[in-house]
Amino acid sequence: MPADIVIKIRRGTAAEWTSANPTLAAGELGFETDTARSKLGDGTTAWTSLGYTVGDSSGVGTVEWTSVVDKPTEFPPAAHTHTKSEITDFAHTHVINDITDYDVTAGTILSDTAPGSPVAGLKWVKTTTMQQYIYFDSTWVEI
Repeated sequence: MPADIVIKIRRGTAAEWTSANPTLAAGELGFETDTARSKLGDGTTAWTSLGYTVGDSSGVGTVEWTSVVDKPTEFPPAAHTHTKSEITDFAHTHVINDITDYDVTAGTILSDTAPGSPVAGLKWVKTTTMQQYIYFDSTWVEI
């Protein structure tokens, strides 16, 4: 069935757009054929000053960090204020200074589930929560 109406989007390579640096009309879409990125005109801002819209040909969206509004100035977690001697509850009752029988060469495992055959001193970072554990006294202890 033949198309009654064909809508074409203004297009060119990133270099062509940058070189021409046009001002797109309000609502006009410009597409970079080599990067699969696009910009939406506002009628007053030249191409090189416009931000990119979200999305690319793979369906994955990206946002330029400079385009994010109301972004935080601090990112949790904040720095800890506790000293080692203040920490006394590991779901056991061992003070950190009492823990001496672990192998510091055991390494660290990144996984969403606990490692199957741990050895004393092995560290595990649960990737779904980024919580850290150490294998001590035949159990995983949150640190």
